[in-house]
Amino acid sequence: HLWHDNDRPVEFTVEVDPLGNQSWNVYDVFRVPPGGYLHHEFPSGFSAHWVRIKTDTTCKATAYFIYT
Repeated sequence: HLWHDNDRPVEFTVEVDPLGNQSWNVYDVFRVPPGGYLHHEFPSGFSAHWVRIKTDTTCKATAYFIYT
């Protein structure tokens, strides 16, 4: 779940390190609408040791993960 408080769209770049060895790769870039929210589900079987998220602008943002 991605959320931000900006009055313009914000791009969230999601990077993953599938091996846990600092081998970061861009998973996807999500454009979240102004003051908005976006929900994404990783594909079945997806696995990564680490995930990090960057935004393209300064804002208050939240990224929330649910593992099942």
